[in-house]
Amino acid sequence: MENEIRRSLNELVARYELEPELRDIYVEGKTDKLLLEWFLKQKGQEGFAVYEIDTVDIPAQKLFEFGLNDSKRGRVIYLALFLQKMLSEIPPHLTCVADKDFDWLFDIEYICDLLLFTDYSCLEMYLYNEITIDKFLRLSLRLNQIKTRNVLYQVSKILEKLYLLRATNEAFKLQMEWLDKFEDCCSINANKILFDIEKFIGKYLNKNRRNTQKDLFINKFNELAAKKLVDLRYKMHGHDFNEVLLWYIRPYLRKEIRHSYNSEILAGALLGCIDIEQLAQESLFQKLVSRMSV
Repeated sequence: MENEIRRSLNELVARYELEPELRDIYVEGKTDKLLLEWFLKQKGQEGFAVYEIDTVDIPAQKLFEFGLNDSKRGRVIYLALFLQKMLSEIPPHLTCVADKDFDWLFDIEYICDLLLFTDYSCLEMYLYNEITIDKFLRLSLRLNQIKTRNVLYQVSKILEKLYLLRATNEAFKLQMEWLDKFEDCCSINANKILFDIEKFIGKYLNKNRRNTQKDLFINKFNELAAKKLVDLRYKMHGHDFNEVLLWYIRPYLRKEIRHSYNSEILAGALLGCIDIEQLAQESLFQKLVSRMSV
């Protein structure tokens, strides 16, 4: 990204007014960029470009005016809304892709032809499936003593709670700093994860000096938890997914890699295990192929 030009919003308006046929896609970060580039090329697409949102200069104040967080996700959404408002005609290929995040939980919708969202909470959730995880465990890590379906089931129980804790913080706009280690509140007994959520909440609030808001926080958490969805991939955070999965499988890793294997290595290995045909069945990726093919 170092060699890419950082463009202003006005420059982008001029770019797409003059060249509406450009097949440009804007995403949150590097992983998104690399995955979309790889997928589209595998599907025979050419002549497109994927840009990280950091290549666009978007002042934080503009995000706040739209009620958006000062984040990469907020910038992607803002760019889509801004371009739709400023362009005389909507280019058929121009696309911004953002994580769904908590929007479904808070009933937030954006009416924008330029904006697409992940099918689940975030990009990492395309990896949360039996095919990808089984390939990762068997071929990347050479593990055969644990069952993939049980791994997914066990980590899902804590991932949903961690997601809802993050959502509660977001609902109150507390901007609290996340705990460095969730493991202090977890244990494994007979391959089953036990999560002491009351201990986690106590440590979380104490770290951010919000102890007096404990009852309010718990009530909101329970309120959000009552919103049911069949697919748990809506209720998981990508960073938590990598961290919890690593924590659960670490005891099974070979001794020579057990202590050096980290979440960054795991994230890369998981991406390498993704099944392209399964990915091609997802709505977001079908829409991307359709837009780049017009």
